[in-house]
Amino acid sequence: MTALILSAYATISRGRQYVGMMASPLPLSLRDVDTYLTSRPVTIDRELLEEAIFALDDVYRDEWANDQSDEDEGDDEG
Repeated sequence: MTALILSAYATISRGRQYVGMMASPLPLSLRDVDTYLTSRPVTIDRELLEEAIFALDDVYRDEWANDQSDEDEGDDEG
């Protein structure tokens, strides 16, 4: 099941949208998950899949924000 969720997340996140000068990643939406499930029905509980996808997305976006903070701190030192 883990492989299925990771594969679904990878596919769904390919359609991610970005905003601003920093190209900040927007969170995935329920519509993104719906689009995926329309084209690829899965046998696991939909609520579980949604929770997992959104949790993975939260981690990704947190890591992205941390990376940006690290880069900003590096710019201040030089």
